[in-house]
Amino acid sequence: MNEWRESAVGLGLIFGTAAGMLISLLFDFTVAYGIVVGSIIGYLIGLIISISAMKR
Repeated sequence: MNEWRESAVGLGLIFGTAAGMLISLLFDFTVAYGIVVGSIIGYLIGLIISISAMKR
């Protein structure tokens, strides 16, 4: 079960970073800002999933 929680955070980082890159390209602002914001949001989502799975 511990591996699943770790992978939730990692997948959140990967998908958040990819989404941040796409959004920054679509809305025409600096890609670095999109990567940072997307990875932060992805990390938080993965962390929330991991914590909620730990409570079960």
